[in-house]
Amino acid sequence: MVIGIKSEGKKMASDLQATLEVKNLKKSFLVGKTQIPILKGLDLKIGFGEFVVILGPSGCGKSTLLNTLLGLEEPTEGQVFVRGKNIYTMDEDRRAAFRRQKFGVVYQQPNWIRSLNVIENVAFPLNIAGVHHHIAFKKAKDILYLFKFDQYEKYYPMELSGGQQQKLAMCRALIANPWIVLADEPTGNLDTVTAEDLMYDLKVLNSESRRTIVMVTHNPEYERYATKLVYMEDGLIKRIKQIAKPIISHKEEEEVIDLAEGGLVQ
Repeated sequence: MVIGIKSEGKKMASDLQATLEVKNLKKSFLVGKTQIPILKGLDLKIGFGEFVVILGPSGCGKSTLLNTLLGLEEPTEGQVFVRGKNIYTMDEDRRAAFRRQKFGVVYQQPNWIRSLNVIENVAFPLNIAGVHHHIAFKKAKDILYLFKFDQYEKYYPMELSGGQQQKLAMCRALIANPWIVLADEPTGNLDTVTAEDLMYDLKVLNSESRRTIVMVTHNPEYERYATKLVYMEDGLIKRIKQIAKPIISHKEEEEVIDLAEGGLVQ
């Protein structure tokens, strides 16, 4: 089973505008009367269709970088571009709407609305975006089916195992058909077998549907899934290792096929 993508008009990733780009990114937090620098001047480009693994010890700034890419942490200095748009020139409402449309996020600890069942939780991002109830539920059903999870649609998330909840979090992250999936230590609470299963799902999303994946982890075992490795230390990018450059289409937005509408081919 392969998630489909068009293939005409192909170019190398290096020929195209970056999907994500940060320039001289700095972020400090005020603790008492002291500014504590967390990000200390980062420059990074991420091309369409890449699987970027960001590695580094706890406290090096990985999660802060992810939150800044999402538009959740306004930089102290520097710029963040998503498909050429400087997201911090938007007001908070526009930035929130942009985030809902263009990003899917998988956290180490999923946050569920406990009063809602599985399908209702997956459909929720579309509901709050104003999508009609019936359309949102149809898309949620299709995503659950795609991940062979439709049998659990009437369960409540807390009735599921940790691994099942992370797969469910993946379904929720994909419901709005995002350009980019950000994963913050998504395997941190999982056993080895379940973690590998989740990593396989991420790799399929990257290689078959050309979703751009950016994953934060402290586990070097996951380097083998990446097309690009970014090593962080003390708020700085110490090294970037380009492993592969995906061959992709120039018409980037048109290439990401809606997984809930015919994105699955045999």
